[in-house]
Amino acid sequence: MAAIAYRRSVAWGKALGSLLFVLACLFLLYAAFFMDTTMVRKFFSFTSAIIGIPFFGGYLVVCLPRALRSNTHLLTYDQNVVSDGMRTIAWTDIASVSYKGPSIQKWLFPQFPELIFHLKNREIWTVNTYYLLTDTEITSVMKLLRGRISRNGKEGK
Repeated sequence: MAAIAYRRSVAWGKALGSLLFVLACLFLLYAAFFMDTTMVRKFFSFTSAIIGIPFFGGYLVVCLPRALRSNTHLLTYDQNVVSDGMRTIAWTDIASVSYKGPSIQKWLFPQFPELIFHLKNREIWTVNTYYLLTDTEITSVMKLLRGRISRNGKEGK
């Protein structure tokens, strides 16, 4: 089976970058409570820390375990099926695929980018990419998946 996988170096880079920002937010929190600064600086330090910790901490919580994993596959596929490790779908059951970019959820938690498979029975199957694919990799993955769906749709007729 072939696989769509992320590079571990990308996962480590994003995990360490997130850790750096979480540490900076913790320093801002420390500065707000224990350093002799003005009330305005305390307010901005505290506010920045409270916003930054869940925002960057969410990325850290997601990227670090994936950086430590030995299996870097997001999807595996062959001529007949595609799988994310939890669900397996036949190519002939997929009508189309789209990509939903990142966004922010309630309370500033990140909504991770995802591949959206639109099935012929009107179900939707989503596969998170967790920011672990670069823009050029996402473009090539979408081209590959659309090509697979197109070829299998012609074979099914």
